Amino acid sequence: MLDLWIKNARIVDGTGMPAYRAHVGVRGGKIARIAPIAVEPAVCVIDARGLTLTPGFIDSHSHDDFMMETAPHCRHKLEQGVTSNITGMCGHSVAPLSKAFYEEGCRVCAALFPQGVNLDQPTHRDFSVYLAALRENFGTSMGFLIGHGTVRTAVMGFARREPTAAELDKMKACVRDAMEAGALGISFGLIYTPGTFCNTREIIELCKVAAEYGGVMTTHMRNEGARLVEGVEETLQVVRETGIRCVISHHKASGGPKNWGKTALTLPLIEAINREGFCVFLDQYPYTATSTGLASEIPGAYLSRPRDELLALMADPAGRKELIAAMLGASTMEERFGRLMIGASRAYPDYSGLMVSEAAEKHGKSMADTVLDVLLADGLASTEIGFGMCEEDVERVLAYPRTMIGTDGLWYPGALGAHPRAFASFPRVLGHYVRERSVISFEEAVRKMTSMPAAVYGLRGKGLIREGMDADLCLLDPDTITDAADFKHWDARCPGLNYVFVAGEPVVKDSVHDGRLLGKKLLRNW
Repeated sequence: MLDLWIKNARIVDGTGMPAYRAHVGVRGGKIARIAPIAVEPAVCVIDARGLTLTPGFIDSHSHDDFMMETAPHCRHKLEQGVTSNITGMCGHSVAPLSKAFYEEGCRVCAALFPQGVNLDQPTHRDFSVYLAALRENFGTSMGFLIGHGTVRTAVMGFARREPTAAELDKMKACVRDAMEAGALGISFGLIYTPGTFCNTREIIELCKVAAEYGGVMTTHMRNEGARLVEGVEETLQVVRETGIRCVISHHKASGGPKNWGKTALTLPLIEAINREGFCVFLDQYPYTATSTGLASEIPGAYLSRPRDELLALMADPAGRKELIAAMLGASTMEERFGRLMIGASRAYPDYSGLMVSEAAEKHGKSMADTVLDVLLADGLASTEIGFGMCEEDVERVLAYPRTMIGTDGLWYPGALGAHPRAFASFPRVLGHYVRERSVISFEEAVRKMTSMPAAVYGLRGKGLIREGMDADLCLLDPDTITDAADFKHWDARCPGLNYVFVAGEPVVKDSVHDGRLLGKKLLRNW
C-alpha cells in the first residue's frame, strides 16, 4: 500500500520541460509511482485537480545554519515552498573557531547574524566535529559550505596581511577537514572582515583544496557596484586556475544609477567562460533591495579593531568625526546613506523600516550620526536594507539560464525588522516575475528552483519529480501564488501554497507549517 496518492496533478517536474498530468504515489518518503491511472490503495489521497505539483524548492543561498539553535523549524522557508537549504554563504559559517581568536570569530558570525549564535560549545571548534554534533533533524534539509572568513579568522584573526606559508597550510587543513566531513564547498565574503584582507592567490589556494573533492566555490565578490566587472574578472581568474565549479552570489549591479546596466557587461563574460568548458552559475534574490549588517557601513580597517575599541571610537566626538570621514570618503551624505533603510534595531525599534533620512529627522542628527548612534546602542547588532538596484538588472540576471533562486535571508525569531526575501523570494518569482512580468516561464522558474541547484551542489534525490526521488514536493496554485510580504509586513505568509511535503509528509498546509522537523543533513557524497 502507498502512503499517499496525489491525484489529478498538473506536474512541472523540474527539468524545464512542459507540464503534464498524472497521479503521483509516495511510499517511505520516496516517489514510488507516476502513473496515468491511480489503481493502488493508499493511506491518504489528495485531489490536486486545478493545482500544480513541483519538486520542493531548494534555497541556493541561505544563512540558516546560524538559526539552527533558535529556529530549527525553518518555517520562513517551508512556508514559501523551500524543502532544502544550502547554508554557510558569503564567507560565514558557524565553524571552525579557535581559542586564540574566539572573540573575532564571534564577530564574523555576528556580521550577518547580529543577534549572535551559541558558539561556546567545543563542537564548534572544528567543522567536522560541528557537523557530526549538529542536530539530526531540521524543518528543511540542510547542505553546508565552510566559510573562508570564518576559517581565516580561526587561523589569523583580523590580521590585515597575507598569510604566512604556515598559516595558509592551516587554512587549507581546515578546508580539507570540512570537505572530508561532507561540506559541499567553500564560500567567500570579500566585502566582509576579514575577507577584504585576502588576495586572489589565497582564494585560489583554498579553492584548489575544495576542487580536489568536487566541491563548489561561492563568492560574494569584492564589489557589486562601481567595480562589478573587475569583481567578476577576479572570480573567473580563480575558476580558470583551479577548474572549480563556481556560483557568483546574489549577482547584481548595486550602488545606484551610475552602476545600473552593468550586468549587460558581466553576463557575456560569464557565458564566455562557460563556453570554454568551465562551470559558472549565479544565484539571485528577486528584489531591488539588499540587506546585511548595518556595521558593514564602517570601513574594514575600523571593523577589524577590537569591538570595545571600535565602540569607544564611535562614542568619542573626535573619533566619530574620523569615522564619519572614512565612511563618506568622496561621497555626500545623501549619496552614502540616501538609499539606506534601518532593518532591525533593538535599541531603536521605531526606526525599523524607516529610511535613514527619515530616522535622522526623527533622531535630530545627521544621517551618519544616526547610523552610528543606532550601531552604538545596539552594540553593532543592527541590520540594514539598501535600495541600490534597478528592475532591468534583476530581470536580466533572472533570465540568464544559469541563474538559481536564493533568499539570502537574514532573520531570527523576535526580529523587529527584516528583508521580505527571507519569507517570500520563491513566491515572488512565480507571482511577479513569471505571471505578471513574463520574464521567464513557470517551467523555467521551477527548474531554477529545483533541478539546477540540486545538480550544482550534488544533492542526490532532490530537485526532480521522478520515481525513486525524495518526495519533497510543493502543491500550489500558479494563478494565485505570490508574495504578500513587503518591507513593512516582512513576515506575511504567501497565498496560493496549498501543501509542502518533506519526505512525503504534508508539513505545510495552506501556507502554515505544522512544526515537524523532517529535514536531514545533506552531506557531500552522503
